[in-house]
Amino acid sequence: MTRIILFVSVGLLTGGPLSAQEPIIPIVQGNYLVGGTQGGKWLKPARVPLGASPKFRSVRNDSDDTTILIGQTDEKWDACNENRIVRFRSRDDDDDQLPGLFIGEKASWNLVPLQPAVLDTGDAAITDAITTFLRSKGIRRSPTRIKEAISIDLDGDGIAESIITGHYYRRWDEFELSAGDYSFALLRVGSGRAARNVLLDGQFLDERIDADYAEHSIVAVADLNGDGLMEIALRSIHSESDRQMLFEFKKGKAVMLFDESCGG
Repeated sequence: MTRIILFVSVGLLTGGPLSAQEPIIPIVQGNYLVGGTQGGKWLKPARVPLGASPKFRSVRNDSDDTTILIGQTDEKWDACNENRIVRFRSRDDDDDQLPGLFIGEKASWNLVPLQPAVLDTGDAAITDAITTFLRSKGIRRSPTRIKEAISIDLDGDGIAESIITGHYYRRWDEFELSAGDYSFALLRVGSGRAARNVLLDGQFLDERIDADYAEHSIVAVADLNGDGLMEIALRSIHSESDRQMLFEFKKGKAVMLFDESCGG
């Protein structure tokens, strides 16, 4: 009995240092260092060191691209002096042409264990569900415009969730929006009448205001911390700014992990 107790005690005492030896893996969306992961736990950008030439894997759902990219930090970029910026040196691609999500090459697990299924944005059931959702947000007279719709099991329970984005702007003028304008990124959990809406981010206007438009899009859906569950990377672009968001879905709730933006 004494030997068993001693063995357990040593294991508990060494648990901290051993877990601390796990590599810190940076995560980049767009060109922003949005954070990282270590031993499955999420880290804020300030806790993620970058070497002089860190290497990244591109993460995408439209191909099996496993390109290793070389990143170069540029933390003094004037437009985003509060963000940590990573520029990529790659093949013949410009930064704007590269996929939008990257992770440190030491991420050894399967980043995309499931590929999302692309849904028909003109499907009547999807259109009706989004129309009902928009009405709940006070949008009653504007047309229902859906940009993207995909289906994937985020939490491994065998039931697929839907991720849907859409927007409508009557004039599309910078800083002058109309009543009925909207943009959204929506998670639909469940199916049929039992389905419920989880708003990830959105803009819904009931009057004309001087503001900037927002256009949401899905960057990628991937397992970014090695726990076998899928995270959602979203982008929201504006006339003079860019916003990157990362969500995880657990126990029926969507939790924003990272939210980085740059511009006016």
